[in-house]
Amino acid sequence: MKHLIMGTAGHIDHGKTTLIQKLTGAWCDTHKEEELRGITISLGFTHLDLPSGNSLGVVDVPGHADFIGTMVAGASGIDFALLVVATDEGVMPQTREHLAIMQTLQIQTGLVALTKSDLVDDEVIELAREEICELTGGSFLEDCPIVPVSSRTGAGLDELVRELEAMPQRVPERAEGHIFRLFIDRHFSVPGHGTVVNGSVLSGCVRREGQLYMLPGAQKLRVRRLERHGREVDEVRTGDRAALNLPGLDRADVHRGMALSDRVLQPTGILDAHLRLFAHGKALELWSQVNFLLGTVHTVARVHLIDRNRLEGGDAAIVQIHLDQPLIAMHGDCFVIRSSSGDRTLGGGEIFDPQPLHHRRRPEKLIERLREIAEGGLPELVAAEVRKRVSPVGHERVADLLGASAQEVLEVVSHGLSDDILTLAGKEKVYLWQRKRKEKMAKRVVRNIELHHKRNPLVAEGRSFEELMGLFGVGRDPDTESAMHLLLDELIQTSRLKREKHTWTLPDHSVKLDRKDWSQIDFVDNYLRNEGMHLPLLNNLIERAAEKGFDEGRLRQILRLLVHRGRAYYIEGNWIHAHVVDGVRQTLLKRLVATGEPITVADFRDLVKGNRRMCLPLINQFDKEGVTTREGDYRHLTRKGSALVEQWEQAETGDAKAD
Repeated sequence: MKHLIMGTAGHIDHGKTTLIQKLTGAWCDTHKEEELRGITISLGFTHLDLPSGNSLGVVDVPGHADFIGTMVAGASGIDFALLVVATDEGVMPQTREHLAIMQTLQIQTGLVALTKSDLVDDEVIELAREEICELTGGSFLEDCPIVPVSSRTGAGLDELVRELEAMPQRVPERAEGHIFRLFIDRHFSVPGHGTVVNGSVLSGCVRREGQLYMLPGAQKLRVRRLERHGREVDEVRTGDRAALNLPGLDRADVHRGMALSDRVLQPTGILDAHLRLFAHGKALELWSQVNFLLGTVHTVARVHLIDRNRLEGGDAAIVQIHLDQPLIAMHGDCFVIRSSSGDRTLGGGEIFDPQPLHHRRRPEKLIERLREIAEGGLPELVAAEVRKRVSPVGHERVADLLGASAQEVLEVVSHGLSDDILTLAGKEKVYLWQRKRKEKMAKRVVRNIELHHKRNPLVAEGRSFEELMGLFGVGRDPDTESAMHLLLDELIQTSRLKREKHTWTLPDHSVKLDRKDWSQIDFVDNYLRNEGMHLPLLNNLIERAAEKGFDEGRLRQILRLLVHRGRAYYIEGNWIHAHVVDGVRQTLLKRLVATGEPITVADFRDLVKGNRRMCLPLINQFDKEGVTTREGDYRHLTRKGSALVEQWEQAETGDAKAD
């Protein structure tokens, strides 16, 4: 059994809603204003069970020019169109506009119903056929069935149903898609059940009790109940007209334009797209304000022409669209633009990059690259996604961004990408990186370690992984961490680095300390230890070092060596011996455990018999370590601090037993 979604289209008062009632028994105009005005204002939904067992979800759209935005929302996601033309009036403005919009939305097939055929003779019906053929020539409805019908007498309805029966064979199979997406076009509350949302499933699949996210916003939701075409089911998938019961969702938090997905998709405020204006559309200048419609989203936008300075009616261009309202979009999504006044549909197109960089300038190289992406396939899209990033990106992340499967991206990678993109193969993922950026990072890593050695000639170890990851700055994520491990392995294999314990060093780096070195190190170590609870003054230490025959530069090298070996701490610009810091920490934490009460800085100073200049840096250090936490004037013991005391007590108990 096949499930399809049929959308109506056509001029106002040509009988769309009445025809749907005759076919399905359901009257789609349910709002009071619709009944009073006698026109469709909102989308109407029903379904039709065909004799073959197939079923059609039906989306009835308004035909009035004032509600084109609603029409676009309804037409997005349908499988085929039923264009309705009244025989006694023929082709009218919204007939042409709706057909052009559906063409832009890449609907590929459909049929035409000539309504009110009982009001005219056979000659007028034939003239209407000819007019329809002229209208649809060159469009997706060229050579489609044209069925005269009368909703009043029932004439032609059986033939129309037979043509609808044939549609499942004529409609191209939709790509299933790997990401569940649904634009919400209606929502309401059901007493005792919570909020229900409706929409057409654009891609993917979700099952009952599955997890979805409301976007934008990323609110996590559980699917309690599912309906497809009015019947409860265990799952809905690509091409289904679905209703989803989502407990915990407040109806007030939902509005048309929001989307559901099985993963968190990032909203975007900029789109790169291919735009074509209708032949009768007015020209666009370099920057033009328009109304932008995608799915159920309707927002104001500015269109920036990239490959030309003016776009005439009937022509196409690469554009960057700047949106007033961030939305959820993916590669391949189709959109419609209307004039800024909202009185005319200008054209539409297809998004080829939903998360582009901002093109402030339009150099020829950029234009050529964008043309390659717009006209290319998945390899060009993958490469474009990698080029946006300074950091490496895993193939699964690229697949999510492009709406492709991870396997599809791997196949593209296996056949080779452009020369400027390279791969790093991990155990479970492949990481993609622009060649020049990977080489730049490799040089930065080596240079960073080289500088470390120059500043710390007495230290045998090099840079730790955490220190090297700092080179990525805010770009750090799990993909960059895994790729950094692979990069470091490669640098070792190519003899640019070597491993020293838990760090990386230059291959020729080595440290040999002689008797003179150890004498200087022991001198500084003893000096810091002997200062005890008095804050060591660097100027005094510099003078004492000079008396021993070494300068400030050498002194600082020794101090960094002591910190590296855990024999000193560098706290707020001061070097303090580890014996002092560790002893004070133990005294403080045991006091906090014993009393169960917090402590002030003054109490801490009295406890450890120190001065304020020494005690403030120490207690700030313990806050930084997470063993204490500050609340006002008091320091409180943390769970981490309590656990540390337990470790000490267990160690002391073990030592006592050993004795």
